[in-house]
Amino acid sequence: MRLKQFAPLFLLLLAGCGPLPIDDANMARSFSDGFSAKLASYRAPVALDDYVNRLVAEGRDWRQHGIYIESLETEEPIALLNESAEFNPASVTKLATTLAALDRLGRDHRFRTELRGDGEIDPLTGDFNGDLILLGGGDPSFSLADARKVGDSIRKMGIRRVRGSLIVVGDFICNENSDVRVSAQVFRRNTGIVMTNETRFESFAGYVPRGRYLVTVESDSLLNIVQYLNAHSVNAMAEMLGTHVGGPLGVQRFLIDKVGVPAESIHISFASGLEVNRITPLDTVRMLRSMIQWLSANNLNPGSVMAVAGIDAGTLRGRFGEGKFAGSVIAKTGTLFSTDAGVAALAGIMYTRNRGPLLFAIYDMAEGRNVPHLRRIQDDFLKKVIKECGGPAPIISRAMRNAAGRPQSRLLAGF
Repeated sequence: MRLKQFAPLFLLLLAGCGPLPIDDANMARSFSDGFSAKLASYRAPVALDDYVNRLVAEGRDWRQHGIYIESLETEEPIALLNESAEFNPASVTKLATTLAALDRLGRDHRFRTELRGDGEIDPLTGDFNGDLILLGGGDPSFSLADARKVGDSIRKMGIRRVRGSLIVVGDFICNENSDVRVSAQVFRRNTGIVMTNETRFESFAGYVPRGRYLVTVESDSLLNIVQYLNAHSVNAMAEMLGTHVGGPLGVQRFLIDKVGVPAESIHISFASGLEVNRITPLDTVRMLRSMIQWLSANNLNPGSVMAVAGIDAGTLRGRFGEGKFAGSVIAKTGTLFSTDAGVAALAGIMYTRNRGPLLFAIYDMAEGRNVPHLRRIQDDFLKKVIKECGGPAPIISRAMRNAAGRPQSRLLAGF
């Protein structure tokens, strides 16, 4: 069954009708920003035909699926389906948070978590008679290893027991725990330092500087942090990173002001992509293009902030890894199992022999059905597109890939 046998359906594909019924304003925008000119020579790939037919054969509503693919070099559309309809991007949202943070803070930014002691050490017992104060620097990557480093450093100062409280000031997460209270307990446990009293929490607005400087944990570079964050899709890290750009509304404002996404077609409720968020496939590719431009201006490539499918550890390790496809797709996954009845998302860049690099966004709403199955449909579709464009042109091999592993901090000790 081919789309050419169903002219009305084919015209709908070209027009960009969507799952959350697309309104006239969105349709007008799609064709008023120069997009109509791009469509002049558009021909839907056979892969798109097969993709829609497969969805229909499985009893799925093709209106619940969105695709936009275009050439990085020429901006020519390669494949489109419901491209101007709003979908839940799930963790693809992390790319927006990443770009906003890199733009605001810079690739080499490092977060600092400072420890101070408000009291005195008893040299005979090793008791610290006072409070241990942790000044949170909003480090998305503070880890168990960092907590142990702090404990080791404090013991070298002669401290064995803190007779006062641990006071946590400001934003703090440890070991990817989004709850500051849980993170504080994890930190306490892994320092190996006995702390007598309950943990207390303060905001920086109410904090009165006090005590002596003990030690600082300085994070890895922001660039290495976001590469790990996106490869493994760590929600707590993305939420903490979002605080540095104004939270979800800050990410949304960045997309509107800096990327050019229309305000009426974007909604960000979580910087990590949890719960309900909205963006169109067309605007997702717009964001990807802005990201590529930022990376290029800073002598970086897409693999600096996203995982290489089939090669890097993380959510893309088991995808596009066979044959010559490994190293030809660099992307960010997105998955929700219950919100919006389930979502499978994938956005990034793929490298082809005849058409060069292609930017893509593909959003599949699960309609309460098998989300992992949709990933397989996505992979099959994108592989067919790559083959129609001359086959894969990997730019990264397993041998040459040196992706950042877990971010590595460093200790700056004092006292």
